[in-house]
Amino acid sequence: MYRRYSQTNGNAVSLSQLKRSRMKDILILLLAALLIAALAVGIPAMQQRDGTRTAYIQRVLAECDEAIRQTSGLSRNAGADSAAILAKIRSNLYAIRVISDLNAVRGGGALVSEERIMTLQNNVDRYLTYLTTGMDTGEYQTGLQTSLEELQTELSGLH
Repeated sequence: MYRRYSQTNGNAVSLSQLKRSRMKDILILLLAALLIAALAVGIPAMQQRDGTRTAYIQRVLAECDEAIRQTSGLSRNAGADSAAILAKIRSNLYAIRVISDLNAVRGGGALVSEERIMTLQNNVDRYLTYLTTGMDTGEYQTGLQTSLEELQTELSGLH
């Protein structure tokens, strides 16, 4: 009778198998190209994120240094401009909070915990209360400066 006709090439591999093999090769090449593209985009993005975190840490350290410098100026001033100096320290603490929150929003986590910032702000408020009532503020100035120096040491370890 009649033989059934099938298309084959010289190696006796059917055309449908050849088409599947080509499709598989094309799919592998596409996946490899996607992987290379993802790496080309992802690596610079990760490096930029690390650079941003480093910049945030440096800025927080600068704000902390400024707050420490202001705090040491409290004892030299003997109350003349202490309220203005405390306001500057409060603004430094606010900047630290904002920068820390920015880092958290970008997925890096908070650089300084909210509790730590609140404790520092409470120390500033306590100092101001004792300053306005005319009580001795030396202990609170030392405590505030010590807390800021501890924060600075902690932040220096983040590099």
